[in-house]
Amino acid sequence: MDVQHEQLTAQTQPHPAWPVTQARPVMPVLSVEDRLRRRRTRGLLGKLAMALIDALMINVAFYGAYFVRYTLLHGITLGEGGFATFPLSVFVRLQALVTIGLLFTFYLRGLYRLRPTGTWFKQVAVITTATTLAFALFAAYEFILQSTSFVVTQTRLVVALTGGLTIALVCLARAFEALFLGWLFRRGVGMTNLLVVGAGRQGKIMMQHVADSPQLGFHVAGFIQDLDGPAADFGRFKVLGTMDQLDQVIRGAHIGEVIIALPSHQHQQILRTVRLCERAGANFKLIPDLYELSLSRIDVDAIEGIPLIGLRRSMATSRQRALKRTIDIIVAGGVLMVGAPIWLLIALAIKLDSPGPVLYSHERLGFRGEPFPFLKFRSMYTDADQLLETMRTRQNVRGVHFKDRNDPRRTRVGGFLRRTSLDEIPNLINVLRGQMSVVGPRPPLPSEYINYEDWEKARLEAVPGITGVWQVRGRSDIDFDEMVLMDLYYIENWSLRLDLQILLRTIPAVLFSRGAY
Repeated sequence: MDVQHEQLTAQTQPHPAWPVTQARPVMPVLSVEDRLRRRRTRGLLGKLAMALIDALMINVAFYGAYFVRYTLLHGITLGEGGFATFPLSVFVRLQALVTIGLLFTFYLRGLYRLRPTGTWFKQVAVITTATTLAFALFAAYEFILQSTSFVVTQTRLVVALTGGLTIALVCLARAFEALFLGWLFRRGVGMTNLLVVGAGRQGKIMMQHVADSPQLGFHVAGFIQDLDGPAADFGRFKVLGTMDQLDQVIRGAHIGEVIIALPSHQHQQILRTVRLCERAGANFKLIPDLYELSLSRIDVDAIEGIPLIGLRRSMATSRQRALKRTIDIIVAGGVLMVGAPIWLLIALAIKLDSPGPVLYSHERLGFRGEPFPFLKFRSMYTDADQLLETMRTRQNVRGVHFKDRNDPRRTRVGGFLRRTSLDEIPNLINVLRGQMSVVGPRPPLPSEYINYEDWEKARLEAVPGITGVWQVRGRSDIDFDEMVLMDLYYIENWSLRLDLQILLRTIPAVLFSRGAY
């Protein structure tokens, strides 16, 4: 979905030692005990608030069940009791029992240990299983006592309806909680400063994911350089210091969460980092490092208690690849046919705007380095390629990744096509030919590929695509090294579900023209 990813990779300057006193001078320096006390208090208040909301939803579900049973279904009530015989006050004890029992079951099932944002589907699963378990225990209790009184038999439907309504209402309340907290986090309210220890591949990928998921409530303050050589930023992420400055960085930048992404052979540094986090009062999590292998490719088994780790050879079965190809053909063919009148109008506008062909074809490298003609609507003047070197020299650009937001080589129609991504519609022809997929890494130019490092060449281990992970996370605004890591993440974690997520996120990325130029 990107336009010829010529991203400029500027040389970053090493940072000086982290200035502790200048990190956030407006905030008071708290002792470790005070920080831990405040964090525990906030956590306790947050869990209490969620429990109160859950209790409210359970009681609303109970009242709803009572209304359905003794008002909507009053006409088919068996016996002569009905609404008059069983006023709401009769159910107060049962209502309190159901509320306390469900909250206790939620607690035992770990619902209040989950983050309120980013885990809604997991919360739904916990709420459903916990509620079902609670009401199953209630039914078993009734069966054991063999309760056959008229009051008990009349309340069974109320209890059953309460269970169903509880699942729906508590899940709905949790969804609104997540949306509200996500809205606050996106505006910087209540964010927790996060530090990544380690400048390796796993650490960089983690920073990308956290930064692109603000609803989690973390602000990536930066990372700690653990490699030899001068400290250097990684795209939009700033290096805050070296391993020797870790304690100063945690305290000076008010870090609340630390992610340790150090290689497994640095076990002494890992233990030292853990101890520093404990002394500084920061929470910490460790990323397991299995020799730089993607964890999604790891199979774990055991024989007589002995753990065995295996590596899956392929991320996709032949059936999955066939299904992906089928989806590509359906999507590409459907878009080309449905939008045919629009594509013809675009072609006419290009011809009227400037002399030259409607389609622009240039060589790109596809799966395993196979070259193919990459098709796009022409968005520049016909002499654009000849002017490229002149522009590089004039702007003192080094490297092959060149991108100019105000590129004078673009035509008037071309500027519009770039902003709206309509210039990439002919890529669908490449999809029908089998040279590309709808979702995948962006195909590089041969001149780019010859400058790749070995780890960057892994981008060619998948069929290239029109849209992908980095295209929906900023496109031309993403640094080249970040872009490569995102493509490698896609290749190592590919699934049809991931493709669907990327396609859904492509729609707002195109509509709002994020990074499109």
